[in-house]
Amino acid sequence: MKPLAIATQSTGTLSVNQSQQSGKRSVRYETILLIIVAAVVVIIAIGSHGNFWSSSNLTSLFVNAAITAVPAIGMTMVIVMGGIDVSIGSVVGLTATVAGLAFEQNWPIALVVVLTLVTGAIAGLINAWFIASRKLPPIIVTLGTMSIWRAVVYALLGGNWISTIPMTLTTWFVLDKLWVIPWSFVLTVAIVLVAAYMLRRRPMGRHVYAIGSNEEAAGVLGLPTKRVKYMAYVFLGALTAIAALMTLGQSPLVQATTGSGFELDVIAAVVIGGTSILGGRGTVIGSLLGAILTQLISDGVILFQIQPFWNGVVTGAMIIIAVIMSLLNQRGAAHE
Repeated sequence: MKPLAIATQSTGTLSVNQSQQSGKRSVRYETILLIIVAAVVVIIAIGSHGNFWSSSNLTSLFVNAAITAVPAIGMTMVIVMGGIDVSIGSVVGLTATVAGLAFEQNWPIALVVVLTLVTGAIAGLINAWFIASRKLPPIIVTLGTMSIWRAVVYALLGGNWISTIPMTLTTWFVLDKLWVIPWSFVLTVAIVLVAAYMLRRRPMGRHVYAIGSNEEAAGVLGLPTKRVKYMAYVFLGALTAIAALMTLGQSPLVQATTGSGFELDVIAAVVIGGTSILGGRGTVIGSLLGAILTQLISDGVILFQIQPFWNGVVTGAMIIIAVIMSLLNQRGAAHE
């Protein structure tokens, strides 16, 4: 048997074994997280005297969760692979600005959607080129592009706001519902299921876990590490553009600060969802639950009329606890 064939077989075995081991630990974590989400729902529902179940509150909760969860899907892949992207808040601002300017020129909405997705994908492609092809640290690259894209937004807007956003986006992402669930959240769940299948059942997804576990070994065994990195960052950029369109549907206004701080919400959802910040472990279903949990906390702060800063305190504490649990799980796995 040729050496390449042997390496390929070894790669497949390595990827499958890592994926199966990671999957078992992730299912346990997701079960715990689901129980926590259910408990938080009960607490808020009782404490808010029924206001939690109002149509407007549920709509806001689902839409906000969708806006966070969609890019969290791509961020999960990137972090599992051992990377990071802190530029997505600026990418939201950039893609929303591009969409807003196109709407000002009366472009057809379908063409604007395509333009927005392409813009997000290009932003991800630029990050991938520096990270995968030039071997620069992801945190440094994305910190740089975060500043660049925000500067581009300021230059394009020139200190003005864009408010000519068509009602169609609001109808799509907020008003149209499947029973009481906005279609934006239904779309999010669909993307999560497809991404979960790709990560667990397809070779490219298993390669993501293998690269995150040991990139050097993955390269020696013949995995297409560069191609996988390009895929992950471009996918994240496109999903961030979808989140920008959802944001415009929820709040039809583009300004220079649109998307500021958004990256923190997404990374928090991913980490709380059980993805290891060190790479090699995590699931998109966990990230969806993490996004729901962070939005439930924000919702509870509003309904209970608590000082807003407590939202940041609780979320920050949850991130620290999630990271500690992740490290303990990895140490336990190392001794298995």
